[in-house]
Amino acid sequence: MSDSATEKELAFDLVEYQERLERVRSIMRQRGLDVLLTHTPENILYLSGYQTAGSYMYHCLVVPLEGQPILILRRAELGNFLRFCYLRESVTYTDIQDPAELTAKTLADRGLARGRIGLELGSWFLTPKRYLALQSALGSATVVDATGTIERCRLVKSTREVDHIRRAARAVEAGMQGALDAIRDGVVDDVVAAELHRALFRAGSEYVALSPFVAAGYKSTIMHGNWGRKRIERGESVILEIGGCIQRYHAALMRTVSVGPPAHRLRDMAKASEEANRVACEAIRPGVTSGEVHRACQLVFEKAGLIDLRRGNRSGYSIGLAFPPDWGEGHILSLQDNDPTVLEPGMVFHVLAAVREYGLFGASFSETVLVTPTGHELLTRFERVLFVRE
Repeated sequence: MSDSATEKELAFDLVEYQERLERVRSIMRQRGLDVLLTHTPENILYLSGYQTAGSYMYHCLVVPLEGQPILILRRAELGNFLRFCYLRESVTYTDIQDPAELTAKTLADRGLARGRIGLELGSWFLTPKRYLALQSALGSATVVDATGTIERCRLVKSTREVDHIRRAARAVEAGMQGALDAIRDGVVDDVVAAELHRALFRAGSEYVALSPFVAAGYKSTIMHGNWGRKRIERGESVILEIGGCIQRYHAALMRTVSVGPPAHRLRDMAKASEEANRVACEAIRPGVTSGEVHRACQLVFEKAGLIDLRRGNRSGYSIGLAFPPDWGEGHILSLQDNDPTVLEPGMVFHVLAAVREYGLFGASFSETVLVTPTGHELLTRFERVLFVRE
């Protein structure tokens, strides 16, 4: 029998983590970095396996060009390091210590404070206050912006990563069915959200990096409209946007519902949304650019005379590894106008096509899509129709 105190829960074998580390180090050498400090929860997990819901407190993974990375974390989180992280070395701080000073000391003790130190200035978790404290504590060290170093490697998923996203897609589909089964004239949207979550979590999803959306009536006409004490009424539209998560890897799916027979306007909006989403997905293949996929989506709405109802400026975004506050990787790559990024096998996107007419109706369809060597694969599999519920 294994000793539960020494067991590790890792999503991948050590070979995959080592391959990731070597890819990151290759980019570090190209950028002339001697050491990289990442404060981004997804990047820390990607390279070490470490995860916690407590990423609101200071965490920093020190990645040198040689030797193992070192994780700096709150002492209260040490159990998560022992359980989820394959690394041998951690440095902990108490809540009355200054983690910036501890980070500088960790670098100095290992002879890493004299070279070019990369910081992710675009990280949500490296606040201006922390950055200034680190800059001061590091003294005369050369600090440069290393934003995107690890994200470039995260963009193309391995087979094992895609397997986790596939499983997340199955949970998403269960959640979607749970929501659809609960929608009817007169039901309160909180009840729909409750049934959505019941089905999603019973299907194996972990906590999701962004709350699923149940946007009914006027809320369906507002981007990121969500549930909350709204009685769903006949004649309204409902947009459901659901994410699921396995091993912190996400899939997402959107569908549209008419409560009662759909009005002609809603029917037209839903038809255009479904077609635009399908056309965008069909455009995905290796060698095309992000901008070309977006343009294919936009053309459908232009021909339908609905382009003015497009509130967003993208037709999708990379999706995968995520902690709150977002399940997407749009900061790494989005499908948007004139983007020259060439799609590669292994990239995964949440492809969406929403139209909203404020105060009237909203309609949207989406899929999670994998770029394959010969084209694309829909990882989400759910009926693509305007659902009608009485």
